[in-house]
Amino acid sequence: MNGGGVLSRAVLSTVGMGVQGVARFAYTIVIGRLAGPESLGEVSALLSLAVYASLFWPAAAGVAASRFLPDPLLAGPAMRVLKRSFAVSVALLAIASALAAVLLGSGAAEVLGAVALVVGYSGYVFARGALLGEDRVGRAAVVDTLTSLVAITALVLVLISGWDWALLLPLAAGYALFALAGWPRAGSSAGPAERREVLGFTRDSAIALLATGGLLPATMVFVRAFESPQLAGLFAAGLSLATPANLVAQSVNQVLVPHFARMLGGPAEAIRRSHRRVFVVTLLGFAAVFGALIALAPWILTLFYGDRYRDGTLSMQLMLLAVAAMSVMSAPAAYLTAVGRQGLYARIWLLATIAGTAVMLAASPAWGQWGALAGFLLGAVGGSTAVVVCGLRLAPRPAAAPETGGTGAAAESA
Repeated sequence: MNGGGVLSRAVLSTVGMGVQGVARFAYTIVIGRLAGPESLGEVSALLSLAVYASLFWPAAAGVAASRFLPDPLLAGPAMRVLKRSFAVSVALLAIASALAAVLLGSGAAEVLGAVALVVGYSGYVFARGALLGEDRVGRAAVVDTLTSLVAITALVLVLISGWDWALLLPLAAGYALFALAGWPRAGSSAGPAERREVLGFTRDSAIALLATGGLLPATMVFVRAFESPQLAGLFAAGLSLATPANLVAQSVNQVLVPHFARMLGGPAEAIRRSHRRVFVVTLLGFAAVFGALIALAPWILTLFYGDRYRDGTLSMQLMLLAVAAMSVMSAPAAYLTAVGRQGLYARIWLLATIAGTAVMLAASPAWGQWGALAGFLLGAVGGSTAVVVCGLRLAPRPAAAPETGGTGAAAESA
């Protein structure tokens, strides 16, 4: 795949996820404007819970689908294994998310909405990864757009009807519709070696995703637990504005994993050269985007949420700084994942997350949102720096041998 092909796919993927991000953003704006900071903090915490829950396996299954579907020998067996593991994980996560929502003090309707959102969002990230692995980026963008329109329309109907208890259900329905429209085709039977390789890769990806993707929603949960509802709402407003920028990096990463995976049959230097080019382009792009967002944060926050949210500006700027660091590593992260070094990527971010979470646990009870942000910044900057250094210095593993110890077609393709 040439550079133009990668760019066009990255743009399409970004447009699709951008539309979904706008749908989520519209939720927070409407709730923040009409219901106030307290309700915004509640809904944002449950949204963060859904995203966090999906990282335990469904999102990793989506990454695995994008990694193995480009391999014609492993595509069928991998999909059979991934579908079964996805179903088991979603059932367990639905139960766990209900308990977590209860512990956060949510009512019965909010608990139901949280469970529906966990199931719908998990299906979305898995189906989207499969579509990208099948190189159907355009279809993913179209379905993203249509389901987002459905979700926003349903939200308007909910608000007109005065059904405040159902605020999370339209978004959950939009994600579920995407999952149904993009659900991957049936797989074929998998042998023990193939099953071990696919599950090992997914396990490593889950660890890495929990580490990289878990810090941002965990920050919101810590703020919700240790700050007043009013301050949690101000923090949630800034979080809602930082999230779309984070989705851009995720969309770029999702396109690059199958791109690098398809290059495994060629010279190692060709993959490294492609990685370096993509890294420079994304570095410059993210620097421009996040630099502008940080500088314009006071104006943006007031524009979308009003003057009463102005005090959330500094926390928003610090969040954007951390998200910028994580976005810069999107190309190196995709490279390490595709060339058999996903275990190293997972270990780096596991350590970064442990360090960041430890700071949150120690500092949040006394410092509230600033303690949570300190942990987020430490984990984000430290982990991202290590991933970038390793991605630029390390060559693909010999024969693209997976670090999980598995064998099979993926190992033979290089």
